[in-house]
Amino acid sequence: MAKLQDPEGIEIKTVLKNLSFEGKDVLEIGCGDGRLTLKYAETARSVVAIDPLEESIDKAKSNQPKNLERRLEFRVGRGEKLAFPDQSFDAVFFSWSLCCTDVPKMDRALDEAFRVLRPGGTLINLQPSLHQPFSSGAESYLIQKRFGTSVDDERYRQARLALKYLALIEERLDLVSEEEFTVNTYYDTVDEAVDDTIRVRKEQYDKLDVGTKRRIRKILNSRMAQKKIMVQENAVLTVLHKAK
Repeated sequence: MAKLQDPEGIEIKTVLKNLSFEGKDVLEIGCGDGRLTLKYAETARSVVAIDPLEESIDKAKSNQPKNLERRLEFRVGRGEKLAFPDQSFDAVFFSWSLCCTDVPKMDRALDEAFRVLRPGGTLINLQPSLHQPFSSGAESYLIQKRFGTSVDDERYRQARLALKYLALIEERLDLVSEEEFTVNTYYDTVDEAVDDTIRVRKEQYDKLDVGTKRRIRKILNSRMAQKKIMVQENAVLTVLHKAK
């Protein structure tokens, strides 16, 4: 599949504008195939990047350059059960992962992140914004045959509330900065865009009538830009500080 995710580099530029990884011991939670990890790991003192999917970690390891072998380690792991001693890291980075955690486990994941974070350390959360382009999610609504709050929408909202509770109610973290931005993903064809869109809802999609499938293709085809299908998503980066 010819999929280009954020080729403009807006995501990593926004992250690095709001914090520096230089000289820090970093834990990245939800690294996937290491797409984002490899863009900042060179500046850190050390990085441990975890993901619950073994196939994602295998892919990340296969993409790891030799010059990062000593400072970067990919391993299978979950945010709600971290296998690290207390105060092990200067920064804990939830990269599109806290928002994908089941709601009952979010508190545990944040408690674990706080536990392994050193005094004066930084907690970073990257996730979809609650304010998306008007047509964003239209395909999912059509597939689910409903509108309103989806499971994903609720997780995004709960992740924001969990961070606010930790900072504003429990006063365990202080807000350093927050920034919303837009990332673009490009596909060569409508078929590729459809395949990626329905990846987690393929069984539901296969049961749709022909007319609804046509509407989904029409929506994606309307996003043609420079001979590619462009899908936009608004993201929000939140940076918080643990008191010394």
